[in-house]
Amino acid sequence: MRLRQEDLSWHVAGDELVVLDLDGSTYLKLNGSGRVLWEQLADGSTRDDLVTVLVDRFEISQNRAATDVETFVAELQRRGLLDG
Repeated sequence: MRLRQEDLSWHVAGDELVVLDLDGSTYLKLNGSGRVLWEQLADGSTRDDLVTVLVDRFEISQNRAATDVETFVAELQRRGLLDG
């Protein structure tokens, strides 16, 4: 999985990541696990890799991490922010 490359801009602002979707004229502010997942998706990542990153970074269970990844990815897909 990878973030959409066109009409999408993001910048780090302190502890947050600010995302501007130029196509949809919306913005998002991500922190914590959302920021970590976004940064992984910027380079391309699998669902399993995303789960592993959350488990390692936040010391949460595999099941909790998998649920969080599925929720996050589903929201990005709903907003049209992922390629494919």
